[in-house]
Amino acid sequence: MDITKELKKDGMLLKKIPKKEQTIDICKMAIRQNPLALQFVSRKCLDSKMCLAAVKKDGQAFRYVPSQFITRKMCELAVEADPELLNNVPENFRTLRICINAIKKDVSTLSYVSREKRYELFDNNTEIDLIKKVVEHNSKWLMYMPNRPDVRAFCISCMEEDFSVAQYMPEQIKIADDILNYQKTKGKLHFIHKYYNSEEGKFCVKIKVVCGQHASIFDENEMIEESYCVVMEFGDFDKFYSFLDGDLFDAELRNFDFKGIDLKQYNIDGATINSEILQLQGLYDGTYFSSIKKILETDSDEFMGSNEIMIPNEFCYPKPIDDDEHERFDISHIPFFYISDIHLAHRVCNKFKDKATKEEIRSYIKYLARSMVSSIGTRPYNSYLLIAGDTSSIFEFAAIFYNELIQWWNPNQIVVVPGNHELWDPCIDMEDNIEIYRKFFDDLGIIFLQNDLMCVEDRKKCEIFSEVEILKMSEEEIRSKSQCCSVIILGGIGFSGLNEKFNASNIRYGKSFDELSREAALRKDIQEAIRFNTIYTKILKSLDKSRVIVLTHVKKGDWNTEPHNPYWIYLNGHNHQNFYEVSDRRTIYADNQIGYRTKNIGLKYFYCDNNYDIFAYYQDGIHEITREQYIDFNRGKLVSMSFKREDGTIYMLKRNSIYLFLIYCEYSKRSRGKSLYLMNGGKLGRLGRNRIEDLAYYYDNLKKYVENVNQLLYRYVGDQQRISEFIKHLGGSGKIHGCIVDVERPNELEGFSYCHLFVNPIDGKVTPYFAYDVKSRIVYKDFKALLQAHDSCKLMANNYLRLEKESVHNLPTIQYSGQMEEWENEDSMYDEGGYLYKISRIIKSLQYCAEKNIVRLWNEELLNYDFVNRIKQSNKIDEIVDDRLMIDEKSI
Repeated sequence: MDITKELKKDGMLLKKIPKKEQTIDICKMAIRQNPLALQFVSRKCLDSKMCLAAVKKDGQAFRYVPSQFITRKMCELAVEADPELLNNVPENFRTLRICINAIKKDVSTLSYVSREKRYELFDNNTEIDLIKKVVEHNSKWLMYMPNRPDVRAFCISCMEEDFSVAQYMPEQIKIADDILNYQKTKGKLHFIHKYYNSEEGKFCVKIKVVCGQHASIFDENEMIEESYCVVMEFGDFDKFYSFLDGDLFDAELRNFDFKGIDLKQYNIDGATINSEILQLQGLYDGTYFSSIKKILETDSDEFMGSNEIMIPNEFCYPKPIDDDEHERFDISHIPFFYISDIHLAHRVCNKFKDKATKEEIRSYIKYLARSMVSSIGTRPYNSYLLIAGDTSSIFEFAAIFYNELIQWWNPNQIVVVPGNHELWDPCIDMEDNIEIYRKFFDDLGIIFLQNDLMCVEDRKKCEIFSEVEILKMSEEEIRSKSQCCSVIILGGIGFSGLNEKFNASNIRYGKSFDELSREAALRKDIQEAIRFNTIYTKILKSLDKSRVIVLTHVKKGDWNTEPHNPYWIYLNGHNHQNFYEVSDRRTIYADNQIGYRTKNIGLKYFYCDNNYDIFAYYQDGIHEITREQYIDFNRGKLVSMSFKREDGTIYMLKRNSIYLFLIYCEYSKRSRGKSLYLMNGGKLGRLGRNRIEDLAYYYDNLKKYVENVNQLLYRYVGDQQRISEFIKHLGGSGKIHGCIVDVERPNELEGFSYCHLFVNPIDGKVTPYFAYDVKSRIVYKDFKALLQAHDSCKLMANNYLRLEKESVHNLPTIQYSGQMEEWENEDSMYDEGGYLYKISRIIKSLQYCAEKNIVRLWNEELLNYDFVNRIKQSNKIDEIVDDRLMIDEKSI
């Protein structure tokens, strides 16, 4: 065959010529016939001229030009022929000219331009038609457009069609007068903060522009507002006043001196202006502040304040989340923040000794709400705020406080109980006062408990049971209502009838008590204490093994003298005697009572596991359960699994709160009959004893089996935990799953780590590695090399080097895998195989015994103490799994 003739007909035949037999002339001939033959040209024959010739004839040939032969001219020709080829142009050749030419031909190619360069592409010389085409293709690209009158007019026309486009406008366009005026006419502007910035000498308006809303990725029933904020600044008070259309309500202007400005000429209703300035201009009215001080003069609780155990003013409230927001979205536990006895009226009078306007007081109360929330730094997802009464004896102050608080905290996760100060209104009876607060909080979406039980079912649905409903229900009904609840709170004042020293005979509880004699007031106090204790006792009998938070204003001993339930958590305030105890006997948090004189206001917190046990009240024994119950149990324990099998009988074996799940079924159509299988989440494991009669055997040996498993894990888990704590100290994750400890903190979108330490239970040695999946990994010679190799570990690497420099004693002793010794000077190596994960799965299955009380791996040898001791001594922990007993890993 004459290859020359054939190539003149079809240049693509070049691929059939071995590259070692190709010549420059043959290659040129092929390219002349079909420039795409460039992809088959041998590198020894290729040069820049040949590549340029191919691209001139067919721009698509540019895809096959090696990087060392690419020129600017070549890039321009390619993009001119096909704008999509911009994606193949090296970054150093993507000039503004090449990019804009590509975009003019196909606006979608803007996606190939780096974000930084996009801002340079569009300027005052860019045609408005091109801008419109780009934005019509992708409205988010509006952010790269220049601030010009015609562009702003185009933005307004876009907002008329779809207002959500506003969020993509450039910052300079967002604050343009014509844009803001248009948005104001549409009622889209919300002035959320009007104030004077004394440092800059500017009047400022922080404006929120609401563009729309979308469903939360965590809860489809929760709608997330789409909005953005801008700040307008004015150097002149009149312009500031005019922009606000003369509405200064809630404007914070205490730091402005108003020299040369006659305030009588302006509408200053609701504005916070220094009372000294108002007095100078003859506008100060002191009757409001005087009425507040008069109310406090009648306070008969002041003697309690003289015995306060105060929170030190220098106390620094702990923050639950580091500045990088690690674990913000960790759902394995629930953070509960708590506070009590804020006493807003006292704080106002302590702040303003002689005079204050109503507006100054309102501004200060809102500041207290904000500073309280800001004390915790970043708020973890799904956090609850518990407020144990005595927020304010003046309802107006409480309304200001809570209206501000819900701007910073999800109201559905704020739980409030009243204190005795909430009942102080001299004209309203106690029950009527409670109903006023109940309606007020209901309108805000805040949960208000007074002799009520709150249950959050399946971590989503919140249900409140009233006193009447609780007393009507049987114990079984209460258990049924709460069996899928990880949050259960019993709340109310509690009252102080059992306190011989401080009770309603010398502590104010409002009109319903003040009108009575001391003796009658005490009797009523005792009645109310008995009333709450009746509810408490009913819940205690029904849910004694559940985790219930008892949120009361007064301490438990004032309304119940029985021992505390060790499973429950008790919170209170009232006596200003800051105290907490966490022991085997009881858990009490009464240590954030702000009181009358403490200057700081902040939140303390504790964590609870975010799980529940639907079988908690089942008796020990063997129980037949449904498929749905098995799935619900695992959901409650936060065990991720998929279980698709419809046939078979499931048995739950429970002994001393330890669970073992077995299924009696035919594994497949080829099975000879039914057998017992171990249920490991959604997987099945074969058992040596697999007859239905063997259920009793597994139940009888369950306790002994778990004891032996815990013995095996004890030493290993301790070493692993120390490594985990060291990683956390460096600023990393430290999460343990099986033999693996996560290193870097996952980002909030993916939720998992790529860098890990494998702690081998066989020899105790550590393997640092990086992996995208379980099939392969890059293994590093030591922890330091792993940290320095990845940007996601940059902060940890810096902290490690600092500790290394400061003192070698700060670093834990870590023995690394023996295979590292063969590497000599190599920092890392590529590795394949699943041996790491096989052992880790064994450990993880065993860890379910210790962490979740679920047996998910059964080996008969673990009932043999000699075998257990041999494993402990030799660390041959992989011997406890018999591969012949394992069924395939697929969920069934």
